[in-house]
Amino acid sequence: MVYIDLESTDVYENFGLEYYLAKEKNLEDTVFLFWRTTPTLMLGKYQNLAEEVNLPYAREQKMNLVRRMSGGGTIYTDPGGWQFTFIDRYKEEGIEFKKYLSPVLDALAKLSVKAEFNGRNDLCIEGRKFSGNAQYHLGESIVHHGSLLFSTDIEKMVNSTRVDEYKIISKSIQSVRERVCNISDHLKEKISPEDFKELM
Repeated sequence: MVYIDLESTDVYENFGLEYYLAKEKNLEDTVFLFWRTTPTLMLGKYQNLAEEVNLPYAREQKMNLVRRMSGGGTIYTDPGGWQFTFIDRYKEEGIEFKKYLSPVLDALAKLSVKAEFNGRNDLCIEGRKFSGNAQYHLGESIVHHGSLLFSTDIEKMVNSTRVDEYKIISKSIQSVRERVCNISDHLKEKISPEDFKELM
C-alpha cells in the first residue's frame, strides 16, 4: 500500500490529487489518502444544490462548495473531521464497501471504540452515524472515499445542510443531532484531531 501524507486542507487540491492518482498515475499498489478540509459542503454527483444546502448560511460562513464524482448525500466537513480515500486497480464487478471499511473499524477498535458497519454505506457507534462512504469507477481504478466525524462542529453541519424530512420521520428520529456523533465523544482519553490521524 502507498500512503500519501496530505498537509493540504484545500478540498479542490485534494480532490484533484485523488483524480490524478486514479486516472493518470495508475499505480499498481493500493493508494491510501487521509486528509481534511477547511469548512466545506460536499455534494454527491447527482444532488440538487438548492434542495441539499442552506446556501445563504453557507455563504455567510464562507464555506467551500464542491461536487464529488461519487453519488451519495451532501456532507459537511471541517478541520475537526477527516476524509479517507482508497484508490485501487479495478478488478471485479460491483461495489464492495467492507474491504475498505474493515481497516477503519479495526483501527477504531484499537482505540476501544465499538463501531460497526450498518450494511449500507455508513459506519455507526451505538446506532449513530459518524462516517458516510461512496465509491466510483474512473478509468481502470476504483475510488472509495469516506468521511469521519471526529470533533466536527455539529451545529454548523446541521445549519448548513437540508435533510429530507422522510429520512428522519421514517427512522423515528427527531433531529439530525440524534442521528450523528463525533468519534471523540467515545474515546476514553481526549486527543486532538492531529493525534487521531497519527493513531489511525
